[in-house]
Amino acid sequence: MKNQIKYLQNLFYDLLNDYGRVYIIVKYSDRTALGNRKFTDEEKEKGLILVFNNRNSRAIQWAEDGSIITTLGFGVGNKPENCFLHCDDIVAVYSPDAKVKLDRWDMLSAGNASAESQNIKEPQQRRPGDRKKVVSIASFRKAKT
Repeated sequence: MKNQIKYLQNLFYDLLNDYGRVYIIVKYSDRTALGNRKFTDEEKEKGLILVFNNRNSRAIQWAEDGSIITTLGFGVGNKPENCFLHCDDIVAVYSPDAKVKLDRWDMLSAGNASAESQNIKEPQQRRPGDRKKVVSIASFRKAKT
């Protein structure tokens, strides 16, 4: 099992025990199965967010490679589907209640990585007038009494 999957698994159970629910982001691939339910076109493009809580997490099994085997309910009727989440398709674990998210950096695609690097702004060049904006704090210090 990859180290990041071990951290993901530990974080999953810690968040579940402390906050009662955990979200897992899964990307689309042929290795991940959601029972009779299939990925929609939008989910194939953006991924799928699965919610685990105290009720549906009892049946979860982690395979040695870090894959997840479980039964989850989908749709209005909460129709149960046997799911297999391949370890390489698990992108992140997060909890909005805990304000924690663990992304798997090894699963970022080259396209995403290059897009993120393009969003990084270059440091701005200093302008000649910037030095005048620096104020010494010596005049603001309290005198010793």
